[in-house]
Order: sequence, then C-alpha cells, then structure tokens
Amino acid sequence: MGAILVLAAVAPAAADPEASVTASVSSAPAADPTQLVYVEVLGKAGAYGVGYEHVIAPRIALGVEGSYTRLRGQDLAAAVPYVHVTPLRRGANALFGELGVALGYSKLESAVPRWMGSTSSSIGGVAAVGYERSWKHVVLRGAVSMLAGKGGMAPWAGLAIGVKP
Repeated sequence: MGAILVLAAVAPAAADPEASVTASVSSAPAADPTQLVYVEVLGKAGAYGVGYEHVIAPRIALGVEGSYTRLRGQDLAAAVPYVHVTPLRRGANALFGELGVALGYSKLESAVPRWMGSTSSSIGGVAAVGYERSWKHVVLRGAVSMLAGKGGMAPWAGLAIGVKP
C-alpha cells in the first residue's frame, strides 16, 4: 500500500518533465522556518539570554536558552531547555506557551584568605504565555512567566527578538 502511495505521488512529476524542471529551477533557497536564533531581555534565563529553537511539528518547537553573567566576583550561569507550543496563529500573529526546566549555577570567589569561596547549583521550572509577531526572517516576542524553585515562585516578563536563518 505504501509503495502505491509513493508511486502516485511521483507519477505526476514524471509524466510532465518540464513541470519538474521549471519547479526545481524557479525555487530559490529560502529561509529555514524550522530554526530560530534569538536574544531575550528579562527572559527565561535571567537578565538576558541567547537561545535557539527547532520546530519538530507544525505547532511545537524544542528550544534552549542560556546566559552567563559575572557580577562583583560572582559567576552566574543559567540554562533553560523548554518546549514551545503555538496553539493559536493568524497570519503573522501568534499566541504561544512555553514550559521548561531552569538550571542555575553560582560561583562566589573568596573575598578573604583561607576561604575557598562557594558554589551552588539549583533547578527550577518556568512556565510562560506570550504574543509573537513574525515577518519573513524576524520574530518579535513578549511573554509573561512564572518562575519556580526552592526559593519560591516569582512572576517575570521578557522581550525577545530572533532571526530565522
């Protein structure tokens, strides 16, 4: 049965060789809409983040965002793998939701002799809803989030701008 479907799909192209030549010549390389590279301010990974998404289904993408900051002798790093879902889309506008795991790392250098400093790691969660506006190669997003971890829960909001390479 599968072979019949494959033959049925290929047969019309083989029947008209000019149509297949014209289609292959006229189709210019387009942007890959399955990938998104972005930067985000006040987003999932903290004060700022750099992220990447890959679409795995028409309304579902897997992504990861990360950040690193050095502030007064303290190193702060975060990585947030997440699932991005777009339940509503109309033209260039969309409503989306994200659900992910926030991984954090902190290293504090010693300020005094004979103290090694300290390091700590943490894990939490992030859930967000937002609005997206997209053009051919550019995507703008705004989202409100809820961050949760061992210190409690906190609301958060972020803005992102991305490029579809």
